[in-house]
Amino acid sequence: MAFVDEKKLKYPSEDECLVRRLGSAVIVSWARLPGEVQEQLIAEAKTAWDREFHVARLSDRLAEILKRNKS
Repeated sequence: MAFVDEKKLKYPSEDECLVRRLGSAVIVSWARLPGEVQEQLIAEAKTAWDREFHVARLSDRLAEILKRNKS
């Protein structure tokens, strides 16, 4: 099953609050997701389009936020 797609989600600034809410839901639900789904979501997050193109230590920062918010 190919979960990570080459297509980038782009959204207008007025939808940013919705993207943040969905991201928050993923973080809160993280511990209950199967390992394969977690890996696929991390892979997608690393390639996602964002207004802030270069995020220093992206992988480390993603891991830190998940660790801080363990359910």
